[in-house]
Amino acid sequence: MATPITIFKNNQKLREESNIQLAATFFSDLLNLNKSKCFNAIERGYTYNIPFFDQEDEYRFIAPKDIALKRRIELEERDHHNARRIWLIPANPNEYDLESAFGRYDFLHWRRSFNYENGDILFIYLSGHIQKVRYKVEVIEGVVRSSDVSYDRTFRKGEVQFEDSKELDWSRIRLLDEVDNDLLSLEYLRENGLKGNVQGSMKLIGELKDYITSFFDKDLTAGYYADEVPELLEEGKRKIVSVNTYERNPLARKRCMEYYGVSCQVCKIDFEQIYGEVGRDFIHVHHIKPLHEIGRNYVVDPINDLRPVCPNCHAMLHRKEGGEYLTIEQLKNRIKSNPGGNHDHL
Repeated sequence: MATPITIFKNNQKLREESNIQLAATFFSDLLNLNKSKCFNAIERGYTYNIPFFDQEDEYRFIAPKDIALKRRIELEERDHHNARRIWLIPANPNEYDLESAFGRYDFLHWRRSFNYENGDILFIYLSGHIQKVRYKVEVIEGVVRSSDVSYDRTFRKGEVQFEDSKELDWSRIRLLDEVDNDLLSLEYLRENGLKGNVQGSMKLIGELKDYITSFFDKDLTAGYYADEVPELLEEGKRKIVSVNTYERNPLARKRCMEYYGVSCQVCKIDFEQIYGEVGRDFIHVHHIKPLHEIGRNYVVDPINDLRPVCPNCHAMLHRKEGGEYLTIEQLKNRIKSNPGGNHDHL
């Protein structure tokens, strides 16, 4: 199948070719590079949004989303050399409170100790008194300019470490999954392919890769929420409301769903029961504390502050009636008292 490729140079459209072979030929002639190298750069570029740098110039390669996703899946299923790389990396909990940071932010800046690229997967091993692999994250930006880095001391322990962090190179990561399992401790890692200790970033391959990845099977954010929730659909119009960061935070979502389950707390709909496998674990999470009451240093309580709700009920909870938002209980009573509604699932 042909893969149409558009080449951008410094965010300006440079060339459009009908397939990747022609794009690689053009790029090879342009920069006087080996054609095979150009082909690999273009394939990794359009599947993972990885830029190619030539001195001060940045090149990006864009293909239709459906084609890029299909090729990305093929690369990973075949363990192709252009597939994203998987790493095991250490983190010291005595220097940085990673769990609290993931509980606060949508993404984190992470020390770029190796050449992490967009789409790479990092499994984070917590050293010190924990000594377990705990987190699976995705690199969403391999190279972050120092001017774009947020030097936040909130979760960093020690003034020296905070000042030293300003001299590092950075990547941007987002949390995919979190597991706390003794079978991911150092003892079991050694029994399943790890040689020695986890002292620096290492590529995961073979037995150890298969062992660690078998414990992580979720993306806590992808497909489970929208940045915007449909508020009202009218002919020719679509009104939306923004979903706040507390509703999108992956760790907060996970804690909330573990406690309340994945049924809507208003109408009780369970998407897996109705739609089958495609609906498994699908639910929005609603933040019940008004945003104007939340301070900058507010830490969300997943049990008291969040509730799982379906997209329809979520949208209604974001609408105002008489200048006030409806509560979950008010909306639940509204549904029960509506004689024209379908309450078979209540």
